[in-house]
Amino acid sequence: MIQSRRSFTATLLLAICLVATFYTAARIGILGPSYIQPPLSIPYYHGHAHAATGANNNTDPQDGAASGASLSSSSPVKDPACAWIPDTSNILVVMKTGASEAYARVPTQLMTTLRCVPDYLIFSDMKQTLAGVEIHDSLDTVLEEAKKDNSDFVLYDYQKACEVDLENCNREGGDAAKAGWNLDKYKNIHIAEKAFALRPNYDWYVFIDADTYVLWPNLVQWLKNFRSTSKHYFGSMTMISMFPFAHGGSGYVISKAAMTEFNGRPDGSVANKWDTKIHDSCCGDYMFAKAFKETTDVSVKNVWPTINGEKPYTLPFGPTHWCHPVVTMHHLNSQEISSFWEYERDFFSPHDSSARSSLSTPPQRTLLLKDIYTHFFAPKMQSSREDWDNLSDDVLYVDLSTSTDSKGRKLETWELDRAKKGPMTQVERKAHKSFEDCRAMCEAANDCFQFLYHAGVCAKSFSFKLGHPNRSEQSPAYRWRSGWNVPKINKWIERQGECKKPIWPKVQ
Repeated sequence: MIQSRRSFTATLLLAICLVATFYTAARIGILGPSYIQPPLSIPYYHGHAHAATGANNNTDPQDGAASGASLSSSSPVKDPACAWIPDTSNILVVMKTGASEAYARVPTQLMTTLRCVPDYLIFSDMKQTLAGVEIHDSLDTVLEEAKKDNSDFVLYDYQKACEVDLENCNREGGDAAKAGWNLDKYKNIHIAEKAFALRPNYDWYVFIDADTYVLWPNLVQWLKNFRSTSKHYFGSMTMISMFPFAHGGSGYVISKAAMTEFNGRPDGSVANKWDTKIHDSCCGDYMFAKAFKETTDVSVKNVWPTINGEKPYTLPFGPTHWCHPVVTMHHLNSQEISSFWEYERDFFSPHDSSARSSLSTPPQRTLLLKDIYTHFFAPKMQSSREDWDNLSDDVLYVDLSTSTDSKGRKLETWELDRAKKGPMTQVERKAHKSFEDCRAMCEAANDCFQFLYHAGVCAKSFSFKLGHPNRSEQSPAYRWRSGWNVPKINKWIERQGECKKPIWPKVQ
């Protein structure tokens, strides 16, 4: 009797787990109408298949050549959940991750942004197989002289020697996140070199991180403005020591012509030439830009905010982020990727007009930053939030006589740099005294959409953002408090009216 009850209980629990798994998969569109799908290692292709050879000799219609190719009899079946994705068969996605984070981040990408593209490559700091997908070791060709006596590679060797799961190994192996960051900077140049060796004939190469989200319809529409036969290196530009480079987390896009020249050196590996120089550098995206400039004489072309390092809850909506399309976002966790995937699918799916009826969608159906605001931020708009950081930091109001906050903490250099100096109104002079004084400043300032108050520091913002919780302060006197000038925001939005056409970045 007891054995029978145990068997019944086990069967019931298994049934519940299967139903829960089925429901979750259906929610993010993994299951098609037939509810039968090959494993992740055999991805559905929505367009023309090139994964077997990595070959795509198509050029942009602007180059005067016909686009497209006939679908071979061996091509995988088209995924019905990808009907809203345009043909991306001339684009190769190159994703960078780390062995310690791959299992937390990559599966969601495989089920969403990567499931509808014909081909992609994933690189890490260790060779792995995840759900049947090969993850390549980006560092196996780094020069031995660059690794010898280099503490940056301790994690690299440690991971390969791990006899159990990496989470347990790293828990006992010190600060894995810091070690992973130190190792990460060696990847970028090697990844570009390896990706081209494996797939040398794509028109465009899109380099992203495992927490980067790509909006394929917008990206395809935007790239039609350029020739892949010209040398292009697009990204969200930042600078170190006055040298411009594309921020890696935001993603960067490189044309076939530029990739061909970068990898066509007669004197051997480009990456190995830089291996020993990376140790004293901070960042792999910065070093890649230096190598790319030296090899091809191509500098990054800034296309911010279309290539963007924010996510829906940190995007600064306003004059610079409104009628502008976006093709990438960064720092999205698995839940946010799934949520945005569902939203984007509803937005672009031709049969689902109800989900788009309340959004300002141009005729060509380009997803704009304004649309992201309407869906993700507007329903949550309110005049104030306790224990909340809305990321206001454009201008700070502080007690300059002490250069400290009300807790006695010495203000950091960036805070002093952004502190309002010189002539101020009476309202501005009192702004640092309380949350209500800070609100009064924002209401009086024409350029203030929102404000933040914490420990005697008042900050205003020229844009409006949702932000995130911050419960780090237990004392009521020092709690993080955020406010939004809702009437001013709504009035500004009303003045903008409908977006007549997308504002794409101007590329010189």
